[in-house]
Amino acid sequence: MPVPDDQLPVKLPENVVPDGAGFPLAKMPEFYECSCPKCGGTARRETDTMDTFVESSWYYARYDEGLVQGDEPFKNLLTQGMVVAPTFYRDLEAGKKLWINPAEVEVEVDAKARPIGAKLIADGQPVVIGGTEKMSKSKNNGVDPQAIIDAYGADTARLFMMFAAPPDQQLEWSDTGVEGAFRFLRRVWNLSAELGDIGKVSGNFGKLSADDQALRRDTHLALKQANFDFSRFQFNTVVSAAMKTLNALEKSKASADRTVLSESLSILLRLLSPITPHITQTLWKELGYGDDILAATWPEVDEAALVQDEIELMIQVNGKLRGSLRVSKDADKAAIEQLALAHEAVQKQLVGAAAKKVIVVLGRLVNVVA
Repeated sequence: MPVPDDQLPVKLPENVVPDGAGFPLAKMPEFYECSCPKCGGTARRETDTMDTFVESSWYYARYDEGLVQGDEPFKNLLTQGMVVAPTFYRDLEAGKKLWINPAEVEVEVDAKARPIGAKLIADGQPVVIGGTEKMSKSKNNGVDPQAIIDAYGADTARLFMMFAAPPDQQLEWSDTGVEGAFRFLRRVWNLSAELGDIGKVSGNFGKLSADDQALRRDTHLALKQANFDFSRFQFNTVVSAAMKTLNALEKSKASADRTVLSESLSILLRLLSPITPHITQTLWKELGYGDDILAATWPEVDEAALVQDEIELMIQVNGKLRGSLRVSKDADKAAIEQLALAHEAVQKQLVGAAAKKVIVVLGRLVNVVA
């Protein structure tokens, strides 16, 4: 049937005044009360007419109006990826769906952690597992960060979101990932508790053992990586660098020089500070580094710590890994061959026989052919 005259075009009321409290058109019956153009019955016009990105564009109005100097508001643009999450629903009449929030659903998984069924917690009845889609009100698959904060703390939520994906790529929400972030922060806390007032330790490094040199090298390599990744907004690999530093600290905590431990932990805390500000501020103060981690200088890479006097080579016998060997970085093939043949693991495989061949791949491995 023809569209009634009063439907084309829709003339907006002249007294529309945005007041910051919802959609102004939704408060104006003279706009939203109308007749259906198809059946002539009572209808209601859509009042949510402003796209999110149009609203964001108001930020640029001041540049268009000449209120600030310069013709560009930013030096560069980072367009963030979408956050996606699983969807669940029940079928209704007329092909409609009732979308159910993931927090209200219990999912059954197989031995490989793949979902094989789901039920609504409230009534125990099955629900349909939909696809993984962008978080939205329409699919009711948004996650309330307050629930995560209540259970794990704000730092866990921040760490998970930074680590799960680069900011310009899609992030798939994962409860398991949140728990992993919490476990990592708990390890940082436990290590700090073991080291006590390590922040009050001072002194120079002097002559360090090979293990202490390795801890400093691992720490400063991770710092170098993190500095590069911070500059390009790759926060997930900044977290990776922090994890590498924590692993190195946990490995060395029992025997390392406390001056080296103090430096490494201070670098770890400062790396994490922009991502997990609450726990790092608390530990910074409790460990004796200072009153305010934000007042601390950003750590600098010590290039001297990256210099490696020795390197580790993998030892293979007939192509199978049997151990490792530390040699001088300047060692030649002949010296490496002798050290490899004298290695306990190699002698055990040779059982007194002579090796047929020794293959040395400098900087990587030694393969002894028995």
